[in-house]
Parts: sequence; structure tokens; C-alpha cells
Amino acid sequence: MRREHRERWILLYTAADVMEGNLVLNLLRNAGIRAVPRPQGHVYAYWNSPMDILVPYEQLVEAQQVLSTAKEAGELAGGDNGHNEQ
Repeated sequence: MRREHRERWILLYTAADVMEGNLVLNLLRNAGIRAVPRPQGHVYAYWNSPMDILVPYEQLVEAQQVLSTAKEAGELAGGDNGHNEQ
């Protein structure tokens, strides 16, 4: 029997709104990290809706480093939201 590989995705960051979420997504993707958005709440994402950013578990440490470097460089507004370190 063939067993399908299911990738494990993990929460990296919760953006305050869609704009911040898109900034984080672009930052991660430009660094070669696969990242997907997951709007919180209603099925439709509004501009002021929080957005979770998920990454493959295998890329978590690398994604955390990218976010940390971006925050130090001032590329991302806001502080640590509790999801980018484990």
C-alpha cells in the first residue's frame, strides 16, 4: 500500500491585518520559504482581519531567522506577537 506524504504546516506568525500578512508572506517567499496565509474568523478576509502565516515544519527555524532579521532591520512594523519563537 502506498502511503502519501503529508506535509506538516505550523503557525509561524499572526499578522494584525491583511496588509502586514502580505508583507510577511512576501518577505518569506523572497527568502525561498514556502508560506501560506490562513485568515482568521470569517471565510472572507477583510483588510483589518488578523491573518495567520503558516510554514512547513521543516522550514520553521529558517523562517524564524528571516523574521528576526527583518524586525532588527526595521522591515516589519510591530513587535513580537508570541508566535515566532518556540
